[in-house]
Amino acid sequence: MSPIEWTVDYGHGPQPCQVPHAWRQDVDVRWEGPAVYRSVVEVVEPGGLCFEGVSYRAEVFVDGELRLVHEGIWDAFWIDLTPWARAPVPIEVRVTKGGGPTFPVRDVLSGFLPYVFQTFGGIFRPVEFVPGSNPLEDLPPAPPTRVRVEGGRIFIEDKPFYARGLLHWGWYPEIGHTHPDDETIVRELDAVQTLGMNLVKFCLWVPPHRMLEAMAERGLEAWLELPLWDPSPDPDRLSAMEAEIAGIVRQYRRHANIVMWTVGCELSHATPPDFRRRLVELVQRETGCPLVKDNSGGAEMYGGDPQEFGSFDDFHPYCDTPFYAPVLDTLLPGARRAIPILLGEFDDYDVHRDLPRLRREAPYWTSTDPALNDVGVRWQHDLPGFLPLTPWAEDRPEQAALAESSRGKARFIRKTVHEAVRERESISGYVITGIRDTPISTSGFFDDWDQPRFSRDEIEPWNGDHALIRVPLRRPPWVRGGNRPGWQDASNFFAGTVRIRLAVHSVPGVLGTLRWQIRSVETEDVVAQGTAPSIPIGPLSTIEVGEVVWEQAPPGRYVLVARFGDAENRWPLGVEPGFEATAWSGWALHDPYGLFEGIDASGDGPTLGSAMPSDWDGRGILGLTGPETLPAPFWRECIQTFGPTVAGLGFAEAWERLLAISGDTVLDPAWLDAHAPGWSAEIVRIDTRTYVERPILVRTRQGGWITTLRPFGGLGIQPSGVRRNPSGSALLDGLRRLVEAGPP
Repeated sequence: MSPIEWTVDYGHGPQPCQVPHAWRQDVDVRWEGPAVYRSVVEVVEPGGLCFEGVSYRAEVFVDGELRLVHEGIWDAFWIDLTPWARAPVPIEVRVTKGGGPTFPVRDVLSGFLPYVFQTFGGIFRPVEFVPGSNPLEDLPPAPPTRVRVEGGRIFIEDKPFYARGLLHWGWYPEIGHTHPDDETIVRELDAVQTLGMNLVKFCLWVPPHRMLEAMAERGLEAWLELPLWDPSPDPDRLSAMEAEIAGIVRQYRRHANIVMWTVGCELSHATPPDFRRRLVELVQRETGCPLVKDNSGGAEMYGGDPQEFGSFDDFHPYCDTPFYAPVLDTLLPGARRAIPILLGEFDDYDVHRDLPRLRREAPYWTSTDPALNDVGVRWQHDLPGFLPLTPWAEDRPEQAALAESSRGKARFIRKTVHEAVRERESISGYVITGIRDTPISTSGFFDDWDQPRFSRDEIEPWNGDHALIRVPLRRPPWVRGGNRPGWQDASNFFAGTVRIRLAVHSVPGVLGTLRWQIRSVETEDVVAQGTAPSIPIGPLSTIEVGEVVWEQAPPGRYVLVARFGDAENRWPLGVEPGFEATAWSGWALHDPYGLFEGIDASGDGPTLGSAMPSDWDGRGILGLTGPETLPAPFWRECIQTFGPTVAGLGFAEAWERLLAISGDTVLDPAWLDAHAPGWSAEIVRIDTRTYVERPILVRTRQGGWITTLRPFGGLGIQPSGVRRNPSGSALLDGLRRLVEAGPP
């Protein structure tokens, strides 16, 4: 049968179109329709039309008579044309999209795309004539499951499986809907596999069948998260959503490489327990999959009714980097039943995007015209506002350096976080946010032009089958009469003995021998090396494989390189001079918050303080955490710029040093103007979602320093107290010398 030809009419007359089709900038993005699609189908034999996807409501007229009404984006439907066999018959489809007053976003299975950009409308998936009877009535049962679960461990086809996935929101700005062509599917999946990922999580949308088939051809697994997010609590609407979900599950259960299912994401009290339980039972019954969960993210993290259903735990920790390890510890099973723990989305980091190119090319999703880019239901809609105004959208020479700095910070964050994940063998895998940059986020492994941001070599040390990791060194401080959680810095040490424990997490299991070297960054000489006895590691296990010991380490910058079997990893190391308590003897101490414990500063010179004294003369160092500051993460959603003084101290882009001293606030510029007029910034936080700039470290006109960095540590895995924090001690010592040298 020849291809079906279509026209579309937005109320101004028909024009040719090619299905799959979604109306995009053809009309105001706020327009819900109906758009009218027309065709004449030559019915050569008994059969009917199969519509694979229409968004959202389709009223199908055959020969001028309304014959079918279908509501739902993601499930296919069929209409019988047998009465018109062996004759041409006119077909008209009136399509109304969701997101408008007729079908508000929360009333239907809209998924997450409306929060990324907008809803879309149209016949966005193929329409084909199918001979015979309705192919959707007697769908084949699900194939036998390939998944087996033993306690917290997952096996696929009896092989150990550790999920290493990317989160996919279905954002395809080039086509404006969620049905990419075969060329796009192949390119995208090849790129995912090249990175070493083994899974794609379709987050709150349903991909085309062809995409899942292409994944199966490559040995890639799928996690299908049904498009239920922040739904209306109305019982009638929930009932309609339940019926639509049932249709989706029955049509997609044939894909054996869907190895995990979640009913929805970050659900709250709007979804009653019985509703979620029924959906879990539906998916389990229809698919036979052992890995089904009602609520991706979980009530323990996101609130809502604490009753949860399903066969695995799924958490979405989004933390600033120092807090990841302790937060992960709170998610471990303890005495709970042993089931797989998956991080269903996590570890985002918004890099600096190519704003000059976006300003030049002006894609529709950056427009300030609401007809092209209305805010809709989005809570994040900053880009159109700042893109025309920010200096960072100009062709400045600093652009390339900032982009590379941002990329380097992203590599550091993800390496640090994933090593913490793989140390915890109770965790069965992860899905990283996300696959591609979107209008609300630049955390993608691929940028706005779908180009890769990282290579496989850059992520292999933490994303491979075997991962070499450092075992945290515990150092609980004694505070107010008892111990509190505490750690020793794994990257920075005081001169003397350096000890680092190493472990390996292996997916298939491995027998290996640890070999390590420490090299000088300056001379590239090997300053220490060693081996450890061979040790076997079982599948899906994490085991310590040896200890790095370097006696009498002198101050300097070094790199530790370690190998175990096929796994290799490397970490920057800093060795700092020992803490000099007497160096502060001539200083005055103003420490109402008790942050500089152990520093003997009893003189009348410059001030070291955790707050500003009423009579401060601008000389000294203030480490502030109080009302003079504004909350802001140091690691997530931002990049920092560094002045030459900070570079001279060795802290510019030295992420391993900054991890031990990073804060969770920035300085309030209005407070600085009032209390330290004439200040100049040495470290600036640039918010990569809004491009608002705020200072982190400033120099006063008198040569003093004010900062929200924490030389005393104390956040998350940071060492607690200056005396235990080599990086903090080095920063304070460097700033002290600058103060004592006088104003620049």
